[in-house]
Amino acid sequence: MSAVDPYQYIIVEQQYSHKFKVKVLRAENVTKGALGDLLDTPDPYVELFIPTAPESRKRTRHIDNDINPEWNESFEFILDPNQDNVLEVTLMDANYVMDETLGMTSYSISNLKVGQKELVPFLIGKTTKVFLELSLEVCSAIDLRFSLALCDKEKLYRQRRREQVMLAIKKLLDMEKPRFLPSSPQEVPVIAVVGSGGGFRAMVGFSGVMKALYESGVLDCATYVAGLSGSTWYMSTLYSHPEFPKKGPEQINQELMKSVSSNPLRLLLPQHITSYVQALWTKKASGQPVTFADIFGMLIGETLIPARMDSKLSEMQEKINEAQSPLPLFTCLHVKPDVSELMFADWVEFSPYEIGMAKYGTFMSPDLFGSKFFMGTVVKKYEENPLHFLMGVWGSAFSILFNRVLGVKDFPGGSTMEEELEHIKPEHIVGEDSLDNDEEPRKVSMQNDHQHAQASWMQRMVTSLFSDSALFNTREGRAGKVHNFMLGLNLNTSIPFSPFSDVLTQNSPEEEVDAVTDPNEFDRIYEPLDVKSKKIHVVDSGLTFNLPYPLILRPQRGVDLIISFDFSARPGDSSPPFKELLLAEKWARMNKLPFPRIDPKVFDREGMKECYVFKPSKGDKNCPTVIHFVLVNLDFRKFKAPGVPRETEQEKEFADFDIFDDPETPYSTFNFQYSNKAFTQLHDLMEFNTLNNIEVIKEAIKESIVYRKENPSRCSVSLSLSEIQNKRLLKRDARGLLRK
Repeated sequence: MSAVDPYQYIIVEQQYSHKFKVKVLRAENVTKGALGDLLDTPDPYVELFIPTAPESRKRTRHIDNDINPEWNESFEFILDPNQDNVLEVTLMDANYVMDETLGMTSYSISNLKVGQKELVPFLIGKTTKVFLELSLEVCSAIDLRFSLALCDKEKLYRQRRREQVMLAIKKLLDMEKPRFLPSSPQEVPVIAVVGSGGGFRAMVGFSGVMKALYESGVLDCATYVAGLSGSTWYMSTLYSHPEFPKKGPEQINQELMKSVSSNPLRLLLPQHITSYVQALWTKKASGQPVTFADIFGMLIGETLIPARMDSKLSEMQEKINEAQSPLPLFTCLHVKPDVSELMFADWVEFSPYEIGMAKYGTFMSPDLFGSKFFMGTVVKKYEENPLHFLMGVWGSAFSILFNRVLGVKDFPGGSTMEEELEHIKPEHIVGEDSLDNDEEPRKVSMQNDHQHAQASWMQRMVTSLFSDSALFNTREGRAGKVHNFMLGLNLNTSIPFSPFSDVLTQNSPEEEVDAVTDPNEFDRIYEPLDVKSKKIHVVDSGLTFNLPYPLILRPQRGVDLIISFDFSARPGDSSPPFKELLLAEKWARMNKLPFPRIDPKVFDREGMKECYVFKPSKGDKNCPTVIHFVLVNLDFRKFKAPGVPRETEQEKEFADFDIFDDPETPYSTFNFQYSNKAFTQLHDLMEFNTLNNIEVIKEAIKESIVYRKENPSRCSVSLSLSEIQNKRLLKRDARGLLRK
């Protein structure tokens, strides 16, 4: 591992915070006044409040019947030293009905010098004194990692995995000439497998893909597996399984088939929903936001991993620490209120090692996602979110299901769920978030109270969780919500997603790229996150485009070959299959990331195929090859295995089905119940399509090895430090135009 990390020269502009320590020692002569003292002896406690602090209010325990109490309790606040920070000290009397304020005072923290410890007696009223020990220090412990580089654990994983992949490639390409085989780890290509969104259709299809890749040996050659929405559900099921990778996808897929054979909406019956609400009340009471994505995550978890509801993302490290499996990557979007995801979205990546946003070079360990941060430091740590919560966030678009099940209408009557999802895409899933205050809950209007009273039992049960029952009628309710881990950071410095973008042979950013679906798509992707917002919304990545390419295109990962599987909905089985890939290409070009040219006219020239290969243009440096697999039933109708024809009528009938043209819509994006036959058909189709093109994959691997041999400095980290130090970061003005 290199001792010098070139990416460290490109970091978020960071300021150090201050840690303000308060020790509440004791009080003397606590009084309720002459008359009050005759009636009752006070039960005092002290409340501390700093309005400018993120975790602003803390209190001691109360002590019964004591006018000279001793607490000796310590508290810490994380502060921005550039703010005017004032400590408010309130002496309270605990009562059964309502606590009574005995008096208050304040202290300007600017009076305290860094490194100084001071014993301060606070006079409250005429006779009461409260003694506090105060100290201030620079907070040097930062819980976020600010760098575009891969984390050390992933670097170590890649080193180990490269050795394994080298052996696997030699086994896969047995009998090949030496020029097509890696002779050293540096000649081993980085291969990524990518799965799209598409609900259970994507999950079931990806299960067949992974079985084929596992049994053919191709999966052993891959360094990464990246998923989005439905594909992440399969990856979660696979990687959380206690016997994976010793037990392969074949047996795990059989378990999955049983899981999806019954309707998951049965889990919304009262006996189940009660336990969900109780669990989420506990989460809300701890200070964490709760939305329908939480409930949807429980629903998906109970369906797919019922015995593993306590599983966590960080536990997947056990599956990869010896580099025995490809590193799984999951994704969602950070979005802004009232801005379409097509216009603005930051891609958030999740791995067993880290969670973060490459756009800002800001990452954290998985157990910290959802905790309260301020200026890069955790101010309140919560338990790591369970995997099922993340599954709900990764597929949050499907929270539409709740509106259907609970009888709440947000769309014109008679529309299908497919139409509803399309309605969401050009608009936005998130409404304006007026609940961004930790102290005051949102007031509910009389009209909302009336609607709440008229709602069904289930709706009342669920909406009791939320401050506003009208949340059912807003798209905001479908988004996941977490504490903003970038709260208080300084984003004055722009960070290009590709730190070596001006070295790459790409078009200038001013060059117009044709719109794929909408004239405003990606119009505001250069805008920064709001570092003043206490919470951020996270949603299904498929709402911008349905392939998780941004995770794989990070230049730090140096991916040579992308094997992509697209399960996205199309109008019909014969419809062109490149919409999502074209959006990924446009996104890559706008971020100055190398990507092969996607020529949609190949469909006119070659017709519908099981997969298409897109190679870099001559001279394109660091550009990956893309093998794009399409969800289509072609050769599978005639062959039960590659080169093995179907013979019996039963075999032919089994394979004679459409995906998108079937009027019964068994493979609808919003179908969450698959019969054993429908599961087996889709699973076997994608297994066949993958195996039917293994030679295509092998050829691409060989070409990647040859390219590595001819370009030993393939990895972008090999660029000299002088190139990086001399690099001028690109910034954008208020109109979003690039300037130096």
